[in-house]
Amino acid sequence: MGLIEEPTDPGGASLAGFFSRLFSSGRTDAEPATRIAPTAATNEREIAVSFHEDLEVSGEAYHRDGIGRIFRSLGRAEGGVTMQTAHLIPEPENKYDRTAVRVIVMGEQVGHVPQEASAAIFRICAGIGRGNVATVLARIWARNDEGTWRARVTLMFSGERETEKDYAAERLEAEAYYAEREAERERKTADRAAREAEKEARRTAGAVDGQYWPLLKPSIAELKRQKRFEEARDLLEQCIDAAERESVIVGSTPDPWPSEQISVVLRRLKEYSQELAYLERYVAACGDRDAPESVMARLSRSRLSAERDQAGK
Repeated sequence: MGLIEEPTDPGGASLAGFFSRLFSSGRTDAEPATRIAPTAATNEREIAVSFHEDLEVSGEAYHRDGIGRIFRSLGRAEGGVTMQTAHLIPEPENKYDRTAVRVIVMGEQVGHVPQEASAAIFRICAGIGRGNVATVLARIWARNDEGTWRARVTLMFSGERETEKDYAAERLEAEAYYAEREAERERKTADRAAREAEKEARRTAGAVDGQYWPLLKPSIAELKRQKRFEEARDLLEQCIDAAERESVIVGSTPDPWPSEQISVVLRRLKEYSQELAYLERYVAACGDRDAPESVMARLSRSRLSAERDQAGK
């Protein structure tokens, strides 16, 4: 793998001796990870370096504890994705690879530059000047699986960034979302059950000989058409009783249809006092609620008819 650009110096932010005397380590990926602690202040500078492609760091599995500490320090106990500055530390004393380069993030070793690119990256680090530290943007993905950290570290020489992620926050958000969906589903189920229960209660309360009273409307219309008014009256009386029982269940005014129809039938039978009594009964059943205007208009006419009928007797 070839070097595309020489290292660049972005201005050299001062470090607090973060990586003094790091070059003496001969550690390999198979050895336990060690946290790199800062030493006394020096004139070290961070130098951003470039390479011709992004690189996947090797050996993250040997540095799980350090990666876990990184994410816990960020308040992400379950992992996520973070973009951080990685420090590239050459290891000339490494007995397995004299051009090995350690990758340090937030003071924790997270792995090594992959062996196929280590020689090129080693030369880049050597070219920035003694006492300086080569840096590159790093993307770190990690997940805490029941206490075992799994991670992937990518050296982003392209400079591309990714949105930070907190898997604990995402989990809580998802749990809240699905809990709300479940609660909404339960509410809808409860609402349907309540509607069905009310519907059944209405049908039971509004039954006439086992049949829901509105279903008798065609039969009543046919009796009226055949001028069988007495039979229509008797059936409407039962419908009025049923409509009043139903209104108690739903907490509303009774359906005015049977009362209006019996008004028509009783007027045909010239039973004006009975017509008036049924209309007044309906208004009384409304209680504090307003009766429909159609019923009130019939009530006014019925009172006049009843008065004339009484006067004529």
